[in-house]
Amino acid sequence: MQNITENKKFSTGKKEGKTDLFIERILENLDKVNAKDWEMYSDLSAVYPSNLFTGTPYQGYNVLALYLDTMVKKFSSARYATFNCIVKAGGRLKKGSKGCLIEFFTYVFKDKESGKLISAEVVEKMNDDEKRNVIKIPCARNYVVFNSEQIENLEEIKTSLIIEDQEKSEISEIEKCEKFVHLIIKNGNLNLRYSIHEIAFYSPGSDFVMLPKKQYFISASKYYSTLFHEILHWTGHETRLNRNLKGHDDKTSYSFEELIAEMGSMLLCLQFGISEEFLNSVRYLKSWSGSNREDRAAKIRNAFVESKRGKKFLENLQ
Repeated sequence: MQNITENKKFSTGKKEGKTDLFIERILENLDKVNAKDWEMYSDLSAVYPSNLFTGTPYQGYNVLALYLDTMVKKFSSARYATFNCIVKAGGRLKKGSKGCLIEFFTYVFKDKESGKLISAEVVEKMNDDEKRNVIKIPCARNYVVFNSEQIENLEEIKTSLIIEDQEKSEISEIEKCEKFVHLIIKNGNLNLRYSIHEIAFYSPGSDFVMLPKKQYFISASKYYSTLFHEILHWTGHETRLNRNLKGHDDKTSYSFEELIAEMGSMLLCLQFGISEEFLNSVRYLKSWSGSNREDRAAKIRNAFVESKRGKKFLENLQ
């Protein structure tokens, strides 16, 4: 049983008012990227961001950050590593190389009474009674990573790169997605309906998702990305995560909710190995950020947070 009190307030580990560098860098690259560059990087499987030394794929919004960095700087590779790892391997960065900021979430532990920080190792050795006096606070840590093409002596260093077979059968993807959705229907009482019409939508008032029948979609990836998008809307119902679902009557909240659903759908597609629709999500984010210039960094950060909450809600139904 978990005995550590978790601070439910989202924390980025940044002082209030301090620039959100991770989001700002994403926005800078979104502004820089040109439509003519899209086609060069339309196949995410060919440029999926991964660690240079382990081959481990990056996850979540780090995929977005590194994909944009690859595209803007016109790299042919999407393998990245930190400066320290590159140096330890005997690598040298090219003069003037600029890295890409990525973000990892971790936890810090504090004593309830004194407010003093406690190391994770110490907390791990505590008994249940001692852990009740510990507050667990989520926080973000930023790291800078560099593309392998920025290493001037790349061929001289041993990367011990694990080449992973990224080809996955469509059947496997479909089976995993179907099981995921089935458990949402079973454990979350999702009311999923199908029609012969081309429109897909979620109705907050009647609490159901309407989708065209599968045969009307041009591909499985289109079908599942659309389904995930609408199910993300479903998580915002007042009986679930209680987001603002006023719809077209409130253009600002409607636009924000659409961003949440699109980003959440992107995360789920990446999780299930569906990469064909990733570029469309990037296009959507670029369009949204271009049309919502005021406080857009804060809005996108909030959308990222809410999309992760929605994804987590669905995962808890599994």
